[in-house]
Amino acid sequence: MLSYLAAALPAETDAAARLLALQGALRATGSGRLHLPAGLLRSLRLNQQPSLWQGLEQAGWLIRLPAGVTGAPCGVTAQLLDATVLTQTPRRQDRTHAADKALRLTSCRALRNLPASDQLTALALATHLSPGSKQGAIEADRITRVCAVPPGALAATLDRLVAARATEWWSYDPGTEDITWALSPALAEQHTNVSTE
Repeated sequence: MLSYLAAALPAETDAAARLLALQGALRATGSGRLHLPAGLLRSLRLNQQPSLWQGLEQAGWLIRLPAGVTGAPCGVTAQLLDATVLTQTPRRQDRTHAADKALRLTSCRALRNLPASDQLTALALATHLSPGSKQGAIEADRITRVCAVPPGALAATLDRLVAARATEWWSYDPGTEDITWALSPALAEQHTNVSTE
């Protein structure tokens, strides 16, 4: 799903909006309706940022529905306008499970106080691991595109993940242009069954 969102959303869509779009895409019904309760938005630390919703609306990706029309309790209800996103994973139950795992990972102790770009990068690293593995490799340009990290800022982002003990180490191979990393034990525990790629 992260790769799909990288292609579907405009390049200028920031990491916080991508985290919001990810939760929306994974939690939407088969018809594209989604409701993100206020508590979930607080957990994401995105409840005070209406500009994220506005950015997704301007991109033509979703439209928020008025609270009175939906009858839903506190939170935000929207309709996805991108029908293709719902075909990216097979079942709603699997998407909801992936959304819960992604939320747990991005709000774990090592990541909860980091910027959204760092959280999204850690999530992307975790989803690019084979089951049971804590080390992986990915093309540097792919991770910057998926996470909306400016190319010059990737090293600083990865350094912050090491400092926060979300990853143990990382390295860059100029020959292959790959980033290699090892997920920390704290995130490896959260990583189990995270599947948002």
